[in-house]
Amino acid sequence: MNLQSTLEVYCVERSLPGLTRRQLADVHWALLQTVERIAKNGGQIRYVRSTFIPDQSRCICIFESSSRELVRTVNETAQIPFTRIENALDFNFLGG
Repeated sequence: MNLQSTLEVYCVERSLPGLTRRQLADVHWALLQTVERIAKNGGQIRYVRSTFIPDQSRCICIFESSSRELVRTVNETAQIPFTRIENALDFNFLGG
């Protein structure tokens, strides 16, 4: 069994009013760096992507992880505020 088949998908929702494109890029970079550091120490987690909805100041980040607690740890360590973390189903119809 490969690692990816043992991971669950998690959706992290955020309210980020007033952020500039540069600040959004900084959020993305902080999450990438934190996931890399935790994964190097044995954490089973991958940051998949983020989608920002400007009209709602809402950001949705997708992670694959062995646990919700690990997703929480990444977000708290990166110091990126979030409103909730939920299990999700991700359908990739492009086959990627």
